[in-house]
Amino acid sequence: MLLIAGGLADPSLHALAEAAHAMNLPWVDLRVPADSSPPFHWDLDADPAPRSQAIPLGLPPWGDGPLPRGAFIRQDVFAALHDPRPEVSTRALGWFSAVQGWLLAHPQVRLFNRDITPVPFNKPAALLRARAAGLPVPSTWVSNDLPRLSARLSEACIAKPVAGGGLCQTLDDALHEAPPPSADQPAFLPMPALVQPRLVAPELRIFVVGAQPFAFEVSSPSLDYRAQQDAEVRAVPVPSRAAQPLHALMQEFRMDFGAADFKTDPDSGELVFLELNTSPMFARFDAACGGALCRAMVEHLTAAH
Repeated sequence: MLLIAGGLADPSLHALAEAAHAMNLPWVDLRVPADSSPPFHWDLDADPAPRSQAIPLGLPPWGDGPLPRGAFIRQDVFAALHDPRPEVSTRALGWFSAVQGWLLAHPQVRLFNRDITPVPFNKPAALLRARAAGLPVPSTWVSNDLPRLSARLSEACIAKPVAGGGLCQTLDDALHEAPPPSADQPAFLPMPALVQPRLVAPELRIFVVGAQPFAFEVSSPSLDYRAQQDAEVRAVPVPSRAAQPLHALMQEFRMDFGAADFKTDPDSGELVFLELNTSPMFARFDAACGGALCRAMVEHLTAAH
């Protein structure tokens, strides 16, 4: 039994549900619609939350049915795209926290990245650990120093947020759109950004499910294909020069699921590591490999411990 939890409009969850159905695997649908709420009641006093891997007695918080062997959960980000009211994103976070809390309290339910370290959530720290693992990384500044940044405007550079999934921009555009410095500190922008040389296509994304890698070439005329959704995706062989150090990096981070992004250094032609996504979207990539990615995810989450 597999639990799939998050937002009903999430296409990746839809792809995972279709894979479970095609594999004749029973699954519990806890994808929350925008306009209604399923039941959820968790009595912590009545829950032993055992340390062992044994399945506990009792009913799950979402009602009738057997307890899942594995689960995939992601916070719903799609509802807020259609309805930007603060209460919509607050509701999504509330559902995610409630269901994730139950899953984390029950080690017998298999989750991706259950024991993940905090390092992959911080882009600069992850870059340094990736370099230590043997992955080439771009020359990087984390800076709000306006004179230093302005001096690089003649170079082909990009800027992107240090935190979150904000879009990549040219350094020129980023400086133009940045809030102005304060009057008492005119040389320093309000917030640091990641600044790197501009790399070139093709972009490579490598998903890892357990120990199994899946590689995809992502081609787009845009600096950041998410802006225009204009990327073409195709499955490609996994490059051996990236697979081994990426596997070592994920072991260090205690991750068994993620997607690493690479781009090409225009001078050397070498693949350069950019970041490691801990909860990536995957529907389009799954379609590009004929459903193999989601099948591997379902198999990993429902395998015996």
